[in-house]
Amino acid sequence: MTDRSAVERARRRPVRRSAPPAPAWRRFLLPGVLAVATIGFLVVYFSPLLGVRTVRVEGNDGLSSDAVIQAAEVAEGTPMLRVDPEQIREHLRGLPKVADATAVLDWPSTVIIQVTERAPAAYFRATDGIRVLDVAGVPFETVAEPPAGVPELRAPKAAADDPTTRAALSVLVALPVPVRGEVTAVLARSPSDVRLELTGGRTVDWGSLKDTQRKALILPPLLTRPGTVYDVTTPALPTVA
Repeated sequence: MTDRSAVERARRRPVRRSAPPAPAWRRFLLPGVLAVATIGFLVVYFSPLLGVRTVRVEGNDGLSSDAVIQAAEVAEGTPMLRVDPEQIREHLRGLPKVADATAVLDWPSTVIIQVTERAPAAYFRATDGIRVLDVAGVPFETVAEPPAGVPELRAPKAAADDPTTRAALSVLVALPVPVRGEVTAVLARSPSDVRLELTGGRTVDWGSLKDTQRKALILPPLLTRPGTVYDVTTPALPTVA
């Protein structure tokens, strides 16, 4: 009885059949896809097929586009994937007139370079000529004649890391634009001793950088009064003489 039941149970069990073998083409699909992707990457990375065709420069005024492109060192035909925007930025920041720069890849074949040039804030008479400084005190150009409309900095020296230079330029930056346009020279013997020479033979005793914003606010109405010396060293008690 037992043997018969076992035979019956065996007959009822489903017969497991092995899966049919996969088509041969499936075994080659993944390697083929990887090979095509690799070849495509190599073509894009090394071949000039997707290379630089145009370099466009924006934001430049004193610098020519050719000078910027040459300094950026982006050769025509360079594969776009091999163009390093950060490297371009470092190359361009090596130019004295460039304060900063960015590079953007505009696919499929254009590199856009945006340049921020240093703007003249003052000039300084050095032994080797007239040096033009930006607002940070960086000398970026030597010229034969003072630039028009730019005040002179008279200080022991002119350098971005010099406290006296920074103090003098900080005063210039704080001034309202109309007043800044009247400044012909900034005299700074130390960070706490800054004076301004204005058109019409007028002088402003500024003093230190303390309360600079307040001094900048009271100076315009003070200049409407007749006088030659305007003292804002103590902004709570300004005087005109």
